[in-house]
Amino acid sequence: MTQVVNRLDRRAFLAVALGGGAALALDHGALAAVPIEASAVRTSPAAVKIDWQGAQGPAAVFVAPEPYAPRRGLRRVAAAAQGAVDVDAPSSPRPYFLVRTRAGETWTAERLLPLQGGRNFRDLGGYRGAGGKQVRWGRIFRSGVMSGLTDADLAYLGKLGVNTVCDLRSAQERQADPSAFLRSPSAKVVAFDYELASSLDGLTRAKTRDDAIDAFASAYVAFLDTLTPQYTDMFARLARGEAPLALNCSAGKDRTGVGSALILSVLGVSRETVVADYALTQVYTPPSTYAQAMNSSAPTPGLTSDQARALRGLPPDVLQVIMGSDPEVMRRALALIDRRYGGPEALVKTKFGLTDAGAARMRRLYLV
Repeated sequence: MTQVVNRLDRRAFLAVALGGGAALALDHGALAAVPIEASAVRTSPAAVKIDWQGAQGPAAVFVAPEPYAPRRGLRRVAAAAQGAVDVDAPSSPRPYFLVRTRAGETWTAERLLPLQGGRNFRDLGGYRGAGGKQVRWGRIFRSGVMSGLTDADLAYLGKLGVNTVCDLRSAQERQADPSAFLRSPSAKVVAFDYELASSLDGLTRAKTRDDAIDAFASAYVAFLDTLTPQYTDMFARLARGEAPLALNCSAGKDRTGVGSALILSVLGVSRETVVADYALTQVYTPPSTYAQAMNSSAPTPGLTSDQARALRGLPPDVLQVIMGSDPEVMRRALALIDRRYGGPEALVKTKFGLTDAGAARMRRLYLV
């Protein structure tokens, strides 16, 4: 069944993801820096709700089968005087929307891809990066485990050009749940062997929510050593323009969350927007999803059976942090990176081999 996510009220999400008081848009950075921002959320297999902010007066909504299409490739689908409108739009071919107002215009698309067997498979496009430019839609994707992707999903992703996958999982995880992309003769699944066993062990000793947040943030920084070959390869591919590209782990929130945060940071996306993107995982895959798996005989994504057993006895507020994507976890992890490396971009250059020229090339390739 196609994933359908109810439209998120921007202010409500901002309060959840950013802890309130932050004057930043949840999807695209500071509203003060750009005249208009928009989002697109699928409400049914045949309809999408377009929501925009930052402009008063009437707006026209256009659709195209590719982002940033020329004027001749646009089809007008709606006009409205308010900041939201429902439009008819089947999921395939993937629709990209241009919202045009007197104040300006912007492109938007569904962040969560409407896949039958996807887990947290979403587009990193649309955020505001360096110079107020937009991260290109349809170029970089993040996901959880891909073993459940159906043949229809693979065909859908193939039409988007997603053929390179950076699989950040350990050898044990990949053996237990082989990537569906391995069934595609044109796909390239890039992976390196390593052992994850001890990376999350500190979480099992957490007694309070704050303990869990600190332990998780420390584990995220530890990933930088454990996954050095993976992140080095990923940035080299992005700098060479090997996109569309997708990165994934098991849950799509921890190792993938760190990788995504580093990519967005190199592209100049604001810190709080990076944190808000991380927090979206617990919207698309609520902590209850993993709690149910832990209480059953099914394997819990991203955890060994011993780790899952140890977590079952933890306090509920600790378990909520571990199973979710509390924004404070990423905020503290990035603060640790600031102190140890001088910031995410400095880290990527020091540890993962991205040169100044490579970073500049990434911004030319993935910002518009």
